[in-house]
Amino acid sequence: MPTATATPSETRLYPRAQWYFLAAIVTTWIGFSRSYFLRIGHATVYQHIHGATAGLWMTLLFVQPMLYQRGQLALHRRLGRLGVFVLLPALLMGGALMVHNMVKHQAGYPPGMVYTLSYLDAWSLLLLALFAGLAVRYAHDTGLHARYMSCTVLALLPPALTRALTLVPGLDSMTISIDISYISMVAILCLLVLDDRRQGRVRAAYPLAIACFAPMVLTMNAAGHWQWWHRLADRYAAF
Repeated sequence: MPTATATPSETRLYPRAQWYFLAAIVTTWIGFSRSYFLRIGHATVYQHIHGATAGLWMTLLFVQPMLYQRGQLALHRRLGRLGVFVLLPALLMGGALMVHNMVKHQAGYPPGMVYTLSYLDAWSLLLLALFAGLAVRYAHDTGLHARYMSCTVLALLPPALTRALTLVPGLDSMTISIDISYISMVAILCLLVLDDRRQGRVRAAYPLAIACFAPMVLTMNAAGHWQWWHRLADRYAAF
């Protein structure tokens, strides 16, 4: 996706990025192993669309750094355009349909949990669109572009991490796992800011991402009790 020639310092930016993205992919496999992969024959079309597009987006992020590091910029750009203009809209639409279907058929969830999950999913979809849009906006600034693309993974990862954490003894509570997952995203962003500072310059991407994640983390345990959100989610499901 970057189109400008990188400086030597930019070339060294996150030389192991693909392995962090691979770790996110593995976390997704583990997290959705029981709820999706082991019962894939019973999954809805919405789950298939969302799962496929989210998986392809993470796979794209795994591939793109390697192409960039090898100097295969033409292929990097072509895949980037395909991802942003084809895959991303499908991912956002699939996510919106998942939220719609979840609220519409909430009987299979613990009481009230659907409203918390739909709130978090709506936030996450907005953040995914924001970070991807900013990555495109700053495609000629390698440092900002790479950082905003990294933020898209943090917007996608919490649902998988939440489910993976429920497999850990003592963390089988969905509420506790949700809290840990989203707080972990903010903690990761703080560490990335510290890494930028260590390198001598804090770029805007990670502080902006923290500012976007913070309201979600501060309100996520209350949102499920908001009657106005219940009404809004129900109207969306009835649409």
